[in-house]
Amino acid sequence: MIKRKSNEKKKLNRVNEDTAQEYGGKMPPNALELEVQVLGAILLDNMVFSDIVVILRPEFFYRTAHSTILEAMIRIDNRNEAMDGMTVIEELKRMGKLEAVGGVEYILNITESTSSSANAKQYARIIYEKFVLRDLIHISSEILGGCFNPAAEPYKILADASKDILDTSESFSKKRVVSVEEEIKNVVDQLGSRRDSDKKNLPGVPTGYFWLDDLTLGFQKSELIIMAGRPSHGKTALTLNIARNAALKGYKIAFFSLEMTKMEIITRLISIEARVDGQKLKSGRTSNEEWARVVNCLDKLKVKLFIDDTSEMNVLELRAKARRLKYEEDIDMVVVDYLQLLKGEGSYERRDLEVAHVSRSLKALAKELNIPVVAAAQLNRGIEQKKEKKPQLSDLRESGAIEQDADVVIFIHREFLVSRPNKEDPKYDEIRRKSEITIGKQRNGPPGSFDLVFLEEFTRFEDKSKEPQLDVPSEYGGGDSPF
Repeated sequence: MIKRKSNEKKKLNRVNEDTAQEYGGKMPPNALELEVQVLGAILLDNMVFSDIVVILRPEFFYRTAHSTILEAMIRIDNRNEAMDGMTVIEELKRMGKLEAVGGVEYILNITESTSSSANAKQYARIIYEKFVLRDLIHISSEILGGCFNPAAEPYKILADASKDILDTSESFSKKRVVSVEEEIKNVVDQLGSRRDSDKKNLPGVPTGYFWLDDLTLGFQKSELIIMAGRPSHGKTALTLNIARNAALKGYKIAFFSLEMTKMEIITRLISIEARVDGQKLKSGRTSNEEWARVVNCLDKLKVKLFIDDTSEMNVLELRAKARRLKYEEDIDMVVVDYLQLLKGEGSYERRDLEVAHVSRSLKALAKELNIPVVAAAQLNRGIEQKKEKKPQLSDLRESGAIEQDADVVIFIHREFLVSRPNKEDPKYDEIRRKSEITIGKQRNGPPGSFDLVFLEEFTRFEDKSKEPQLDVPSEYGGGDSPF
């Protein structure tokens, strides 16, 4: 136990008077006492941390000392270590910032001033709201300064102000995770205005595709699976098909979409399941027979597929949300669409370093939750200049760390988009629907390749045949399944 110094206790709700001068002597909006309560709640109950970091980032705190303390907590959490007063003190020492936050005594005062963690989430939202108000004051000050500038460009000021306020507005409307089970009727109602659970005997989460399941034995616990492809080759479609297939077999899947909205995702799911053209669904041009198929598929799609369509998300937020879903719903797999849209924490000198951090974080999440994490990933544009257009591991975009961290790398390639065959070719339809799936890396199994049929109008992938020719090394028996 650390003894307190004999000098007077530092007050927890002191205010830096210099900041008040910034706003003409007026105190900026803040909730200092609640900042203390939130930090204390985390030290009392580490489970609260997952809720807090979804709402708050260090810079949202009014007092710099509190921002620094949350940074220390994040570092501790990244190492999967328990947080209490002593571990936070030691982390602050390592950061060289213990005295800057008020010393040992200040941390102990925080722990002693908090008696319960019950309202921490509510307090965090109030802290965030105060940050938004301060942000709006800052934006307003910049607008005012720009307007008084003799060389001001009115339309530029207006454009910048609109963007800043929109960014603040989007961050203020925090989206909650929703399940297809809850949302599907709402989506079908919107579409209409415009006009079984048995699990396969596999050790991993089934993908629903015969040869992919045969080669991987399903997606395994603790593995990071990368689904890579060029734009429009179907990586998002395939990850969503796999999520759907697993959910239909009774698995609980979390789908984090940084590019598509829940409306778009559920519309795709309906198109896949009902075999109704997605464009017809969105435009309201479905026939009576097609609409009947939509209505008939609804009960089947009431599955435990949880969607988060937050467009701006960093790995810390994703990790917190995935943890909460694991704790509350016991999810079996996480899907991220897509990796390069996920932000790292803080700033990075180079983009590849940020992508490397994201990749490592996703692998760490898979290990921590002991479930597969599937992430779609873009390929380098350099592949367009290569003579051989089929993707390889070296084509993974922006970071070799993705190849290093991934347990399985799966490439999606559609030759039709590269060669553009003549419509008079008798094999035109076959080539148009052919999608070559290649396992370029599998840490615990063989590589291989096989074809799927891609029904583009439904964004649906199907097995071509149960007897494909696999490109499997000779040690696995040539074209035969190694299993």
